[in-house]
Order: sequence, then C-alpha cells, then structure tokens
Amino acid sequence: GRLEVLALARDVDSREWGTLVRFSDPDNKIKQLVIPARSFNGDGLEASGRLLSEGLTIAPKARQLVIEYLQTQNPQKRSRTTNRTGWHGVNNDLVFVLPDSSIGQSTDKWLFSDSRPDSNLFRHRGTLKQWRDHVAALCVGNSRLTFAVSIAFASPLLHLIEMESGGFHYRGTTSSGKTSALYMAGSVCGSPEYLQRWRSTDNGLESTALSHCDAILTLDELKMIDARIAGESAYMLANGQAKVRANQNGGARNTAKWRLLFLSAGELSLSQHVAEVGKRTPAGAELRMADIPADAGQGLGCFENLHGFDNGHEFAKALGVAVNKYYGTALPAFIEQVLKNRESLRDSLADACLTFEKATLTSAASGQAQRVAARFALAGAAGELATDWGITGWQPGEAMQAAITCFKAWLQAFGGEGNKEERTMIEQVRHFLESHGEARFADIERAVVDDNHTPRTMNKTGFRKKNADGNLEFYCYPEVFKTEICKGFDYREVARLLIERSFMLRGDGRNLMPKVELPGEGRKRVFHILPAIWGDEND
Repeated sequence: GRLEVLALARDVDSREWGTLVRFSDPDNKIKQLVIPARSFNGDGLEASGRLLSEGLTIAPKARQLVIEYLQTQNPQKRSRTTNRTGWHGVNNDLVFVLPDSSIGQSTDKWLFSDSRPDSNLFRHRGTLKQWRDHVAALCVGNSRLTFAVSIAFASPLLHLIEMESGGFHYRGTTSSGKTSALYMAGSVCGSPEYLQRWRSTDNGLESTALSHCDAILTLDELKMIDARIAGESAYMLANGQAKVRANQNGGARNTAKWRLLFLSAGELSLSQHVAEVGKRTPAGAELRMADIPADAGQGLGCFENLHGFDNGHEFAKALGVAVNKYYGTALPAFIEQVLKNRESLRDSLADACLTFEKATLTSAASGQAQRVAARFALAGAAGELATDWGITGWQPGEAMQAAITCFKAWLQAFGGEGNKEERTMIEQVRHFLESHGEARFADIERAVVDDNHTPRTMNKTGFRKKNADGNLEFYCYPEVFKTEICKGFDYREVARLLIERSFMLRGDGRNLMPKVELPGEGRKRVFHILPAIWGDEND
C-alpha cells in the first residue's frame, strides 16, 4: 500500500518524537497516525506491527524496507501531539484540538494521540440546524435540560476566563429523567456514547478527564463508584489535576492536567453516598460538585414542559430518539464563534456573573455561595452566547433563567447562602449534646462527691446545669471537647465560631475557656456552652 510521510511530530515539551504518516486501509479508509520513534528501537518490528494493525498492506519481505524508509525520511513540516483535547497554544496560535481535527489557526498542526479504542467520542451526525430543531428545541421550558446543555457550552470558556473546573450533580429517583438530561448535554459534543459512567478507577477517571478537557464530561450512576473514593474523585476532577506519581527513576512524572465542567447524576447526593461507609464529605467537595435536586417540582421529574407528549416516559423516549439522530455539530460551531469573539468575551462574561450574583444572592452571602454562583452564572451566560450566535434557537434569557432556577434549587438543598462548614460544626456540637447530654454530663447541683447515693456518671464529659430560666448549659472538659465533640475539625475554629455566635462564653484574654468552680474539682478551665446553641438562627 501507499505510505506517505507527512511530518515529524513531537509533544508540547518537544519530547516523544515520531513520524506522522498517512495511508489507506483495505476498506479505503484514510488513516493518519504517528509512529513513535522509540518503536524503531531494535529490529523496528514494533513500528511495522503498528502499521499492519491499522490496515496497511505490507509484503512479508518488505517490512525492513518499510522501516528503513520511515527512518530515513526527513520532512520539513512539524506537528504537535497531545493526549488532551481542548485549547492549545496562545494568542493568535490558539487552537481547539479534537480527536479527529482541530479548530483554529496555528503554525503547528495539532494531533490528538490516545491509545484508548474509544478515544474519538466527539463524533457528529446530521446538521447544526437539525440538532437545533430536534434536540435543543425540546429543552425549551425545561430548566434541567436547558441548564445541562448550557454547561456543555460553558466548558470551553473556562480557559478564556481562567476559572477553575467544577461539577454539578442531578440527584433524584430512578426514571426521573436524569440520564436524559445527560444525553442532551452530551449531544452538544458527540453521540450517546459520549456519556460516561462513574464506575472507574482513579487512573481511568484521569484518562477520561484528559479526553474531555475543555468540554463537558457527563457521568451517570454515582452509586457505581466506590463510596470510599467518591469524594476524592470529585475533588480530583474539579481540581483539574491527576495524582503525582513517581517515574521509574524515582522522580515525579509529569502530572496530567485538565479543565472541564462535569455533570453527574445519581439517586444519592455525594455526601449521602460517602456516608454509606461512615465517612463525612468535606464542604469543599460538595462545593466542587453542586448537588441539584433533579425534580423540577411539576410532578414530572426533571421535566416541566412535555412538548405535547402524553407523559414523562414518552417525552424521555422522544429525547432518546432525537439525540441518537443528531449530535456533535453544536460544539464546533460554538468554538468557531468563541475564536472570532474571544477579545470581548472576558468582559461580557464577568458582567454576566455580577448580574447573576445580584439576582440570586444577598450581601450577606458567604464566599462558598458566591463561588458556586459564579459556576452557575458561567453556564447561563454560555447558553445565552450560544443563543445569540444562532446555535440553540432558544429565546434570549431562556438559558440564564434556567441557571437561576437550578441555582436556587441548589442553594435551598445546600442550606442557604451561609457557610456550610460552619453549619456542620454547629450541628456536630448539637448532636453530641443531644446524644450524651444526660448520660455523660453530671448535674452540677447533684454532684456531691462525698454522698454515696449520688448518681455516678460513666465516661464523664463534664457538667451541666439549669440556669435561672430553666435552660441547660454545659461545661465540657477540654480534652473531650477537642477529641470527641470537635472530631474532624480544628477545635479552635469550632470554639471561635461558637463564641462569635454567642453560643459559648469566652475566657479571659486570649483564652477560649473561662475558669469555673466545679464540684469536687475546684476551679478549672472548661468550654462553657450556653443554652443559646439551641436557638433558631440562619447559619
């Protein structure tokens, strides 16, 4: 068969050199691949084996001649290889790399190189107009569907505005339409096969993230990932960086990095799933994967507008038919518009985020709520851009309203615009007092040490007494407060928070504990928790 040498290829660090070749397989399908220079080591049969497996016809006695031909070619053209999709290059050399092509202008030809058999998930079928008329049109009036598709348009914008990666999670019962929303979002980039599952190892998720960089990653069935690593996996995806690993010489390997927004779905939230193995999800992980109730509140699961279908089941079937026919054309169209308008995008997106925050949060909102709001705002703004550029066919304001609706649903499930970690701290202290208030706290009025009839408190935590109003206050021994009541938190942070909320008395000077006269123990420093901890407050 005819074998053309097109260019010499290397990665972004000018390593991993190879030869870019082109040929036709027996089905007359054009193949273009990079033969790594290391495959010529020894007898070089690894190189000819790669060509044979891809369909190049080589006469048995000609293999060494083919190897010699490849090694002696010195083309002037150069190409770059990468195992990461998305944006590469800078300024006027900015290109968006896809598995089978690249969008944009660059002095180097960019090639996507991945050993996975399903590496090209960005397939397309039908025209953009067909996708707009048959897929995007069904999102209208459905906040969860519109928001899901908007997330797909938001992912390529992360790099331009230097925003961190992050995720969203649709939580709801079986057959509520969650997976349909994921298919709709994935149709922006590729076929239904674009949908991934949570069932994976750390290494597998890292590879998946690289092949979805600057694009949406859709992950179904959260329960399929081991609950012991679910929180760490969400952190890893949102932090945009793989684990640091050692190379064969003991040094650190190059760490894989990516940018993406991911949309997950499951019957449980991340914190509920992790709690099944007795672990607690850090507030940071919940912020990185914002939990959105899938139920839109209309008795139709994820759906609000069935577009004339009799029920949610029939509507979901129609969505499935649509995404199987038309997919993958919206992302390239969006990227082309981003390249044309990227100079003005940064300011317009910043303005959209400010407008979104004013519409959804008060001045008392915590930094946590503001951080998540920025991610929702980006999705809404991206959907509006796609509408302005004629990609979605939606009415102006549709995407932003869907983002606001979903954000308010998240905010309510999150517990308000306050700090989640602070709420968790207070809840943990309350839970301890509720669980052990009678069993482990001695009544200070009855604690007469020399009276043999005095009730004995086993594994004592401290004392409790009723104040003049008949309400209980607690005196906690320092070590118990530090190791048990505040387990998993810095006890100083918990104590300062309780003092700030007037739930605890402060000691003198810088001391967090006041001195109190305790029966049979004299004056000791203890953590003095007040009855106000049971009051109603907006944490």
